[in-house]
Amino acid sequence: MKTSNLILVGLTGLLLFVYSFLRSNPDLVSNSIVKFLGVAVLICGSIAIVNFLSFIIVNLWFVRFQGKQASDLVKLVVLLFLYGICAIIIFQLFGQDITALFATSALITAVVGFALQSTLGNFFSGVALQIDQPFHIGDRVIIQDDEGSVVSITWRATTIQTREGILVQIPNGLMSEEVVKVIPGQGNIQRSIDFLVSGQVHPQKVIDTVYHAILNQSHPNINLDKPVQVSMWNFELAEESLFINYRIFYYPRNYEAAEQYSDRDILRRVWYALNRHGMNSEDQVASSDQRLRLISSIEFFRNLSPEVHQIILRHATSLLFDTGETLTSYNLPEKTMFIVSQGYVNVQQELRLVPGQTKFQVFTRRPKTHPPIPLERQFVERVAFELAQYIGPTAFSLAHEKRVASLYSLYQQLAEEILDLEQRETFLQSCPAAPLEQLQSGDCFGERSLFFSEPLVRATMITAVETELLAIPQEAIAKVLDHDPRLLDVIAHDFARYQSEYLTKTMQIPGAKSQKAEQIAIAIGNL
Repeated sequence: MKTSNLILVGLTGLLLFVYSFLRSNPDLVSNSIVKFLGVAVLICGSIAIVNFLSFIIVNLWFVRFQGKQASDLVKLVVLLFLYGICAIIIFQLFGQDITALFATSALITAVVGFALQSTLGNFFSGVALQIDQPFHIGDRVIIQDDEGSVVSITWRATTIQTREGILVQIPNGLMSEEVVKVIPGQGNIQRSIDFLVSGQVHPQKVIDTVYHAILNQSHPNINLDKPVQVSMWNFELAEESLFINYRIFYYPRNYEAAEQYSDRDILRRVWYALNRHGMNSEDQVASSDQRLRLISSIEFFRNLSPEVHQIILRHATSLLFDTGETLTSYNLPEKTMFIVSQGYVNVQQELRLVPGQTKFQVFTRRPKTHPPIPLERQFVERVAFELAQYIGPTAFSLAHEKRVASLYSLYQQLAEEILDLEQRETFLQSCPAAPLEQLQSGDCFGERSLFFSEPLVRATMITAVETELLAIPQEAIAKVLDHDPRLLDVIAHDFARYQSEYLTKTMQIPGAKSQKAEQIAIAIGNL
């Protein structure tokens, strides 16, 4: 209970005590003063009783049965109703005829009502809205061209806040006359996103590509308990070319954030997926000369002639991935090797539990073409803020001194600054499970998938920035051998040495042994 209400109750009790004392001793003061104190007791008592009943009705009963916070208009109507009852009781206690009061004020009421017709209309429309309750505070509504969350309902207007933060006041009269769309929460409202693709592309291929792109790494705002659908919607003509309009249907968990965040992120992911399958822009990020240099830098392609490199390049494809996209078998073709053209990929090493110690198995032992890129400032600041809770402000300078490329290394190095072992363990709870390796321009993976048709090793691989991969399929190797069958032994011997030096004792070949050149030659010859 508020302090003002407690003071009011105390004042009422004090006035009641004084009134009772003076009434039992009429000789002390005049009768008019006693009547005045009686009126004061009734008024203060009425206010205290009204505040108490209003609190019970609005803050307890309404919230319990409606599950929503009561609007200002509900509070106003309840207060007016309770004060009206108290006024009638007070008039009757003093022997006043209230019917005469109503009769004499009828003309005044008519004049005031005519003058305040619009204002009273809004008031009674607000009362009607509260009785019908088509929406509550916190609900998202659409009326005319305005969409926002209801923040208040007063006697005159309903206020909604748009996603830009603008407060729009809509008169209650207009709210009761116009069509109001109410958007409930709980992720039960379906939303759609449109995109165009050339009519020359097979519709089912577009639908399958987009569907897998969305579900392979779903956006956190997509409610996966509800179905996600991709459908061909209609045809459009633009500059004498036929396009097909496709529509994505999904249920956002937070409808308010859908248009500004999840819709745009989904369209970005769709664009990159369509680009990888050649369904939109034919432009490639890396130039032909750069891709030739990438191919010639690979150890088992290095001894091949430039003409052979050109053959491999003609059959290679460029795949573009968005920032933060997870690389899996759903968005990477099988039986293919990949070279990072631009950007970089973070690969999480594998945790190996060895008796008495914890070891991490690297993804590849091939020397990296570039030094690791340090963590972005925002990640360092986040870890420093966590560390500051244990060692104070010096955590920020210590964190920025560590030039590391993975969060795991940053957490492990900074944890040594915490002397209390229990606090150190709490700090490390936010640490990633394993270190990260960076694959930058010139680095590669999927070598065994290319030569042995093995599936890609299961590893968490996420693009850190927009990244282009050069995909070399088995067809390219087959064309090379068609051009010069003598290159089979050259590639086999070079790859045998490559495996032994870089892939053994890694996540790709956990053991120390790898295939010999003769076995590799047989596998390549069967491509």
